[in-house]
Amino acid sequence: MFEEDNADSAVAFARDFLDRYTAVGFGALSKREVDLLLIQLLQRHLLGFHAKSDFDAALMLRTTKRKIRGLRDEVSFRDARDENYLNTSLRQELKRAEVLPSDLGMIKIQLDDAVLRGYAEKIVRSEYGIVDSSFNSAILQLSGEKYLLLCLTVLTPEERDQAQQALAEIRPPQPQEDGQQETLFTRFKDAFVAGAGQQAGKLCVSGAMALVTGGASIILETSEPLTEAGRGIGRALQQSWEYFTQDQQVGE
Repeated sequence: MFEEDNADSAVAFARDFLDRYTAVGFGALSKREVDLLLIQLLQRHLLGFHAKSDFDAALMLRTTKRKIRGLRDEVSFRDARDENYLNTSLRQELKRAEVLPSDLGMIKIQLDDAVLRGYAEKIVRSEYGIVDSSFNSAILQLSGEKYLLLCLTVLTPEERDQAQQALAEIRPPQPQEDGQQETLFTRFKDAFVAGAGQQAGKLCVSGAMALVTGGASIILETSEPLTEAGRGIGRALQQSWEYFTQDQQVGE
């Protein structure tokens, strides 16, 4: 299971397992707790295991896909007390969002993890009140704006500052009549809709991808992301904005 060149990870796995297994007395853990511990430590120490599908993980461990899904959901539920864990895990899934070929303003995200799916639904419902999962209970179909909302939520404070600075250059903050300041998401949404017109949904998807990948990838013409490592959030947002608003600006 652990390759020879991954000996350090194997040692760390064994050490963590023995520490946890003997913490309350040798053999005191139930079989269920041992199974949960194994899944948790494999996801932590075995390279690539966390990204394996439930089916592939079940084949490796010689069990059923259903059992693996149940164990993974319970491990996720126990770790979910930490919002940093939820944001980090959700961000990894958002990077893998599938852009629908018929309309770049819509994406699909497969969230097999029930805890992450519930967390994502909670975020979207806080702003929109509805999430479309009718296609498949594990797949969320979202508009570009909803995808943007999720991506903004999982940013680190430093990344939010970068995004806010880039947005201020694209569209300066608008004064509010009631004196209340717009949220960062509202500012992005309003700026994209006003600037890109019918292209707003596509710009939201492209901008969201720039945010969640730290500027390394954006989507412009096709469903394939353009990759330029080290681009930076600000530069990527500017490039997306310039591309999707050029027709609108010409029309003015």
